[in-house]
Amino acid sequence: MDQIIIKWGKYINMSFFGDVFGAFGARKIGRFNEGLLNKQAELTKKNAEIKKQVFKDVDKPRILAQHSRDASNVLVNFIKSGVDIDRIGGSPFLVMLDQATEQAFDLEIAEFNSTVEYQNELNNASLLRAKGAGERFKGEIQFRTGLIKAGGKAYGNYQSTGSLLG
Repeated sequence: MDQIIIKWGKYINMSFFGDVFGAFGARKIGRFNEGLLNKQAELTKKNAEIKKQVFKDVDKPRILAQHSRDASNVLVNFIKSGVDIDRIGGSPFLVMLDQATEQAFDLEIAEFNSTVEYQNELNNASLLRAKGAGERFKGEIQFRTGLIKAGGKAYGNYQSTGSLLG
């Protein structure tokens, strides 16, 4: 029952109009989804920038300050103890050098992790933009399919009734 009777007794095939409206709706939905995913990509990228800046401004200075405190504490403990470090495996210089090496390694790991996290966030933003482009493409395909379907119905109506609308 997708037909209605108009004044002169002719039938109009309503599915023709449904296909046309569906086509335009699919296009709008595709464009909306693309816009939504692009906004999400922008937020993801901004979040990556914020995390990178927080590492530079907060985490890295905190790590360096902790390393400085640790090195000072080790030196003070050596001076206060009077222990002959040579008997337990090395001079105070070698112990402090080992500690400095570990601290430098810790800092490099933290910087590496920060860089990897930043790149992952940028990759996620790129994936979201690509997904948005896919949504737009899907909407365009549905738009064209709906118009072709409506055109096919109009042509079929014309062949059977002599009218495009049925």
